[in-house]
Amino acid sequence: MILIGTDAGVYRWFEGCSWPIYHGLQGRSIAGLDSPGDGVLVVLDRDGEVLESVNNGQDWRTIPRPEGSGTPTALAVRGTEEASLVLATRPLGLYLREVGVPDVRAEGSSRRGFLPSLFGRGATSAQAVASDPEAARLAGWTRLGAPSPSPSAGDGSPQIRTLAFGPGSPGTWFAAIPGAGLWRSTDAGTSWRHCAGLPADVNAIRHVPGQPNRAFAATSDGCWVSNDAGQTWEDRSGGLEKARDLGALDVKPGEPDVLLAGAAMGEAVGPEAEPAGGLVVSLFESTNGGKTWMHVRRGFPEDLEGDTIADIRHDPVAPDNVIVALASGELWVTRNGGAYWGPLARQFRAARALCAVG
Repeated sequence: MILIGTDAGVYRWFEGCSWPIYHGLQGRSIAGLDSPGDGVLVVLDRDGEVLESVNNGQDWRTIPRPEGSGTPTALAVRGTEEASLVLATRPLGLYLREVGVPDVRAEGSSRRGFLPSLFGRGATSAQAVASDPEAARLAGWTRLGAPSPSPSAGDGSPQIRTLAFGPGSPGTWFAAIPGAGLWRSTDAGTSWRHCAGLPADVNAIRHVPGQPNRAFAATSDGCWVSNDAGQTWEDRSGGLEKARDLGALDVKPGEPDVLLAGAAMGEAVGPEAEPAGGLVVSLFESTNGGKTWMHVRRGFPEDLEGDTIADIRHDPVAPDNVIVALASGELWVTRNGGAYWGPLARQFRAARALCAVG
């Protein structure tokens, strides 16, 4: 199943569906969403609210943010058993909270948290957990360490745009900061180190299932791969010489050498194509781990005419099914591993985020 975050709520699509099905949060503009499976969904909306469901979207609750934490910029779920939600904020900060736990209140407070049994995950009461004032101020979150980019990096007010977690405990954590590159933690977010050698703008990170040390990065200057959990990186952009700016990337489950990427080209592809607005954004594919890339046609538009590719996701249950989300809200799909592409939906308002649920 693939979840689709739009300006009108969350939709889902899976094998056998002719078009996406409404899934929840009608009317909310979704900025980010993630799921570790087992019916757990977390969402960040464009108003900065964090929402959680532990029964596959039947019910939702708003998770209070830490006092004084600033504006959320990204979120992701780490782990499957005893999953944790990690939230990035601006000014630059990182916070962690267990999924499905009760709200926290100060001693003596009469406020009750909304936590019916379906949210309990082992809890037996809807009463918010009593705690000391400091824990209540953090609202059940634990403050983590954060990357420390140069003050001159980016626009001078750094923010984490993308979070990604490798398998294992604690595994390798990645945080991408526009203008300040990719950062890496091996101690569950306590400390961070800059990943040297990568471009300053990293737009997407994908770990390779079954290969815990391997990860791909979509950057403003090509596709890069690491085979040592992010310690070193190698440029894998053969065939992308005229389309170095990658905004989205995904790895096919079960076939780790098969990649799809959305790339912006500074000049036309082919003798007769002309770029729109100076750039042509299109879909590219690699079948050898990024060593060489080919421009995808086979029904997919060669020129998105000013639109951009916001996200790409394979369905982990049926990996030949892939959705490409355009920033306009248009969705394109293949049901046969890319042999042919066609439109899935053209009426959504901004499809900004996809989430694969296995």
